[in-house]
Amino acid sequence: MLKKFVSSMLAIMLLTGCGTGAAADEGSSAATEKTCAEIASGLVSDLGLSDVVTEAKTRVVYGSFFSAREGDEGLPVSDAAAYLPADKNSDTVGVFRTDDAETVKTMLEEYLSAQTALSQMYSPEEVFKISNAIVDTSADGKTVVLVVCNDIEDAKVKVAKTLGK
Repeated sequence: MLKKFVSSMLAIMLLTGCGTGAAADEGSSAATEKTCAEIASGLVSDLGLSDVVTEAKTRVVYGSFFSAREGDEGLPVSDAAAYLPADKNSDTVGVFRTDDAETVKTMLEEYLSAQTALSQMYSPEEVFKISNAIVDTSADGKTVVLVVCNDIEDAKVKVAKTLGK
């Protein structure tokens, strides 16, 4: 009787462990299965930013965030997509595929610092939003997301979900 109980409990624990691991693997690879453009578009839609941002061309994305051109040697990203402010706001969504997340995060922090300095002069009401921007990385370290918006708490949840966290 005791052997059946123990073996049943062991089987249940093993099956439960397998199920949880598979779900976690699916979530962590979710960000790498989609293109940066698909992820960025989804975040813009989920956050209700469609009216305040516009999709940027790839060359503008590389120039704005990395002071580089597509194809430049040393560019730390292999794919990128961003939605930049359409008007006098600072709302931004950027998604970047990389093998060097720390370098990309550093460059995004530099971008945010420059945006903060500009906003202090021209749009001081936007400084708080930029100062609380989200710069987050997927669990596998291959995708970096930047979000600047009014509802930063909602954005944190949606970014985490998008990155499979």
